Amino acid sequence: MIRMHSLSFKLILAFVFVAVLSVLVLSFLINRATTSEFGMYLEHIGRMQGMMGGQGMMGRGGEMIQAMGTAEAEFLSNIRSYLWWAGGAAVALALAMGAILARQIILPLRRLSLAAREVSKGNLNYRVRINSRDEVGQVAGAFNSMAESLERNEESRRNMIADIAHELRTPLTLLQGEVEAMLDNVIEPTRERLTSLHDETTHLSRLVSDLRTLSMADAGQLQMNLEPLDTAEIIARAVSAIERQAKSKNISVTIQVSGDMAPVFGDRDRLSQVLRNLLDNAVNYTPPGGRITVAASVETSGNALFSVSDTGPGIPEGDIMHLFERFYRADPSRSRNTGGSGLGLTIVKQLVEAQGGKVWAASETGKGSTFYFKFPLAKSR
Repeated sequence: MIRMHSLSFKLILAFVFVAVLSVLVLSFLINRATTSEFGMYLEHIGRMQGMMGGQGMMGRGGEMIQAMGTAEAEFLSNIRSYLWWAGGAAVALALAMGAILARQIILPLRRLSLAAREVSKGNLNYRVRINSRDEVGQVAGAFNSMAESLERNEESRRNMIADIAHELRTPLTLLQGEVEAMLDNVIEPTRERLTSLHDETTHLSRLVSDLRTLSMADAGQLQMNLEPLDTAEIIARAVSAIERQAKSKNISVTIQVSGDMAPVFGDRDRLSQVLRNLLDNAVNYTPPGGRITVAASVETSGNALFSVSDTGPGIPEGDIMHLFERFYRADPSRSRNTGGSGLGLTIVKQLVEAQGGKVWAASETGKGSTFYFKFPLAKSR
């Protein structure tokens, strides 16, 4: 049953309307042209008979004209009948074609409507079957891509919640156990134990701060104070912040800044945070006695290229593409002894891109890793 407000009814009605209008216009034009042409033809016959036969011929011609006029009238009547039959056939054909084409268009749209309802119910793995490459098929393909993206985002959200719970559970459990033991006088609240508890609270505070930074970046609410910055000064400040940690592991840190280095255009605090996160990551993964190199140079394209290299164990090729994902660590054990919250590199990516830059990594197992990012120079602005 086709409803009057359905798309099928509208398509069929459109086909019938076009067919009927075409038949009417064609019938009018053919009828007018036929009548006019035959009238001119009969006039021509009458003039020819008048010149050839005189009055007698005109009489006979008049009878002939009258006879031919009757035949013409019958001929024109037959033409009109044929046109009506042709019009009826065209309308019937339009109905049939309209029903077929409407079915071909409506069925994929109904599948899309059903898929949309399924996705709205939370069934994100539902997909639309694609049977054509036309515009409707392209819409179905776009819908499937959207559903896949929603499914990935939902999976990422669930993983992120699990990862946050994992990161919070360890320090909270440790804090709770230590405090309860101190309250029960099981252990003595020594300076070393209090320092350990303070480190755990610092870890929690940094995790919360990292999550807030990421949420603000996702919402596009990160405030950026972009200005020309002295590259050497920014790098020196970041290196000094991790210098004590590096010395405790006997790791040497080298700074290499190109002599023609011009000021970069960025946010001072955010750029310092980017370098600090990369340096923290390098210190965590570089073994004692290793080396870290921080470099900055000018690309031919007019951008400032920064790099932070280490002599750590390197990163497997399959892990490089996931490095900037939230809570991702290359070590399957997910030990906090080999890294922070797993958000440092994600924040690096967000902050660099928010300032118009780009970040990537290169590594070879057993030969260390290098993290690159580039910024526009102030003079290119």
